[in-house]
Amino acid sequence: MQIQEYQIKKIFSKAGIPILKGAVAYTPNEAYEVAKRLNCPRYIVKAQIPTYLRGKGEFVEADQKKKSGLRKTSSLKAVKKETAAMLFKHLKTPLTGDKAFEVKKVYIEEIRESADRYKLAIYIDFETQKVFLTAQNLLTNTKKIFKTEVNLNKETLPLSKATQIATKLGLQHGLQKKMVKILQSLYEVFVTYQAFEVNIDPLILTPDKKFFAMAGKIAFDPDVAVSDKNIACMSDLEEETPNETRARLNNFRYTKLDGNIGCIINGSGLGMATLDLFRLHGGKPACLLDIGGEPTKEIMAAAFKAVLSEPDVEGVFINIFGGTTRCDVIAEGLVAAAKEISVGIPIVVRIDGTNEQIATRVLFESGLPFIVKKGMDEAVCVIIHAVQEIM
Repeated sequence: MQIQEYQIKKIFSKAGIPILKGAVAYTPNEAYEVAKRLNCPRYIVKAQIPTYLRGKGEFVEADQKKKSGLRKTSSLKAVKKETAAMLFKHLKTPLTGDKAFEVKKVYIEEIRESADRYKLAIYIDFETQKVFLTAQNLLTNTKKIFKTEVNLNKETLPLSKATQIATKLGLQHGLQKKMVKILQSLYEVFVTYQAFEVNIDPLILTPDKKFFAMAGKIAFDPDVAVSDKNIACMSDLEEETPNETRARLNNFRYTKLDGNIGCIINGSGLGMATLDLFRLHGGKPACLLDIGGEPTKEIMAAAFKAVLSEPDVEGVFINIFGGTTRCDVIAEGLVAAAKEISVGIPIVVRIDGTNEQIATRVLFESGLPFIVKKGMDEAVCVIIHAVQEIM
């Protein structure tokens, strides 16, 4: 889940991170009024879509070709004109590939000169299972990254940690105190939203010695983004695909991939192992759907229907380990869903754990074309070969 700039700025401001004057506009006339209220010498009009690198993006429409999603202006009329040019056009960035997002709103912001620019970040390093706070000056020749480990058991970022980073950046005493406060606020956002990463890039220092967060990123834990209503409510429902909406409503995780075999699993560890086996044997998953630890028969049925609804899915692989998850509940959900819709593609089920014998009997007695395999490696090979035979 990715939220848009105006939402990130709102979170930053609430936590005490200074931001520039700005507001959202949905029409050219509203953009004009926003700019009028800001009353600045210069403005920037920013397309609002749920991705980054909008300044390096490009619109699909011919009349906006080679124009980015960030445009600087110096008059109220120009703000209105650029807003009209961007609204309801489709913008793609280096991060979206061929996918383009329709611009339904813009963010009008004042422009301030910068004397220095910094990048601040706090993130989880999954290789070491540690949390680090980093900072760097973006205008120095070395661009050296200063780094310190953070203990999440602390309610606030220790003053010593924040001061250590601010000192290494070479800031004078007055600016050090301001930087320390911003670093502590960054930590507050990270903890409050249980994020994988929060960064400010860039944080500018103006000639009159004030800091402002120009842009930033919040990478949410997918599990938390689904379960925490304060985070889930920030999702732009208009940008969701039907399967992303279905996943959110049923509390399972859905990731679209570029292959032709739909995969249903329970648990991220099992999901990674499944993807590794597909890579090893030359298969390409079309999607990965994680039903979580305690799915009901209804959730399993919804998950199965979601995968089958993908037009590029030519086979389905279901890989379930029953710990707290009961395998017979999974099997009953599969059978119920398969009876409702016509299934004409190979379906391989690898099911192991609690009540697996009952689950296997349910699948066999259904009379539906489920191929049940005990070994995970064998099951992956079977679905890959089955799909290749019908291509």
